[in-house]
Amino acid sequence: MKKINKYILSGALCTLCISNGFARAEGNAEPMDIRSNWYIEIGAGAQLLFSADASKLDFGKRITPSLSLTGGKWFSPYWGTRFQIQGYGFNGNSTTDGIYLNDPLNGGLIYGPNDPVRNESVIRPDGSYRHYLRYMNMHLDFQVSLANLVGGYKPERKWDIIPAVGLGYAHAFSYKGAPKVNAISTNFSLMGKYKLPKGFDLNLEVQSSLFPDQFDGRITGGMYESNCAVTLGVTYNFENRGFNIAGRKARKPRHSARKSRRVSYVQIINPEAAMRTVEVVKTVNDTVYKEVKVREEVPMKANEPLMLGSILFDINKTVPVRGQEITFVNIVKFLDENPKAKLRLTGYADQQTGTPEYNLRLSTKRGAAVKDILVEKYGIDRKRVEVQGVGTDAQPYEQNEWNRVVIVTAIHK
Repeated sequence: MKKINKYILSGALCTLCISNGFARAEGNAEPMDIRSNWYIEIGAGAQLLFSADASKLDFGKRITPSLSLTGGKWFSPYWGTRFQIQGYGFNGNSTTDGIYLNDPLNGGLIYGPNDPVRNESVIRPDGSYRHYLRYMNMHLDFQVSLANLVGGYKPERKWDIIPAVGLGYAHAFSYKGAPKVNAISTNFSLMGKYKLPKGFDLNLEVQSSLFPDQFDGRITGGMYESNCAVTLGVTYNFENRGFNIAGRKARKPRHSARKSRRVSYVQIINPEAAMRTVEVVKTVNDTVYKEVKVREEVPMKANEPLMLGSILFDINKTVPVRGQEITFVNIVKFLDENPKAKLRLTGYADQQTGTPEYNLRLSTKRGAAVKDILVEKYGIDRKRVEVQGVGTDAQPYEQNEWNRVVIVTAIHK
């Protein structure tokens, strides 16, 4: 057990060293919704057991299936946790050397040399025989994204290398003479991940677990037994995937929204300010400043879009940020004064969070949300409003956070 404790301590120290390394790196990562960046994985492959006398068994006969089911969450671009259930069975090898848990003596205070597995197996001339284990290993792991830690967070990156370390509970079932055993396991793994479309990833994982010597029902005087499993798996990432890094400038898109079409910009956030001017009236003794209102009409040309304003959203939200009522009021006022005008609501999402597919849906939902407000709250005819989602195909603003927006454009037909 001392040797096992050394492995556990070594794993904990490695975890601390890694966490210190990325604690500084994640300082700019903005907190995400607790519902974001969850995933589920399934995997299947092969494994073998390393225990006393196991090497005397033919290599091909030592290989058994390995199955895994995993659920996890990334708390930042650099680290996360997962809970995995892994197992199926081991093929081992035994001899008459050792004592066995299924041969208790003196009320279980000590164990005897008789192994009930011999009644279920063929004894070879040298006295050795195979034994079969069925087990389940449940463990909680701490995992790190090496690609993001070393190369910085890049949502468009396809590849990642993810080491993990954790502790768990292993249970060996009573099977063909082998006893039921419960034990603490120490788990290590290294995963290669490739990002696929529509939220899926392809994984190749190599993992190993350490168990106490008696896990296979036989005590040989060793400190531990271990396994090695290689699995191929698939990950499904739920929709809210990705992170926003504060202070990181968005990449300049090849074609910005302003270059994609000719748009005239009109600032109507405070129309009263645009209507004011100052007339100077000179008198004999003093100069008097008098404020007069002057209304400047903004001519609209047929088929030429006119930008009326922008509606902002928080990250991963489809409800507009509070405090933008005046923008809606001024949009409605413009429509009242221009009965032939129609609106185009163009939704966007910032390219530093989420997948392109998810961001396209998100941007469309944002446009639909603005339309519902105009129709249901302000009584605008639904036929006068059209919605389109751009996602991250264009980024109208250099500031990344500003691209969580719906741009309102008037069209005079």
